Amino acid sequence: MDDKVVFILGSGRSGTTLLYKLLAAHPAVGYLSNYQSRLPALPGLAMMHQIPRRSMALKRKAWFGGQGNAYFEGRRGWSQFWIPAPAEAESVFERAGIPPTPPHDFVLAETGLGRLRNTFESVLQQGGGDVVVCKRTANNRRVAVLRQAFPRCKFVHLVRDGRSVADSLVRVGWWADHQLFWAGKTPRELKAEGVSELHIAARNWVEGMHQIERGLQTVEAASKHTLHYEQLLADPHDELRKLLRFMGVQAYADREYEDFIASLSIKPVDASWRRKWSAADRESVTALQRDTLIRWGYA
Repeated sequence: MDDKVVFILGSGRSGTTLLYKLLAAHPAVGYLSNYQSRLPALPGLAMMHQIPRRSMALKRKAWFGGQGNAYFEGRRGWSQFWIPAPAEAESVFERAGIPPTPPHDFVLAETGLGRLRNTFESVLQQGGGDVVVCKRTANNRRVAVLRQAFPRCKFVHLVRDGRSVADSLVRVGWWADHQLFWAGKTPRELKAEGVSELHIAARNWVEGMHQIERGLQTVEAASKHTLHYEQLLADPHDELRKLLRFMGVQAYADREYEDFIASLSIKPVDASWRRKWSAADRESVTALQRDTLIRWGYA
């Protein structure tokens, strides 16, 4: 089943959660849910995924909010709590013994290998679908380990302008106490040392992008697909069709699914940093990120 496993990579606040939900909404795509997240030792609970599998109305309400808000990330009500929804499910990787940032020579133990493969196989078999997709930000640093478990797995890399990412990061509640893999400290601790919070967020994007690039260097071209967040918002139908083909989904042109995507509030968003930031901030952040921005077509 190796070639039926797809991992979404991308820096935090690059739109990976949105992309995860959009792909998982397709009836032929399986996903790790809140059930695997809360009960990783019971992968058979993936049978619950059959409940919303072909109910676009249920997915729309539980995953995107009643109004079809594509960026809905709030708490779900108790009436929706039982409905399976795409989740990062870090507990699945913890149970397999995979650290958040594995050393370069890390080798996955047989026990962990078996647990990880069993979970993904159960999601595919019990939950249904042609492929299973997973999004977890820490997987940006685990590409080599994931290939140990699934040698023929595929990777989708979602890229967003680093300045928009930095602008978004400093405005989310979890950011201040988020442990930075490249610094061994939190933004709160670095700020206390006199480092600009905006510069911390800007560098976080650069460091994250470097990790992804390094991880994907040894992955064959046919097993990786890159798309830009801005293009996904501009033409979701075309970008999702390309992605589903790449993933190996047989019924990618599902009319009900396409109507579902059209019903969501997906549209290009304003790069608010252009009007919010001072000229000095724009210049300093662009300078800090310049090489990576150029490499990905943003400068």
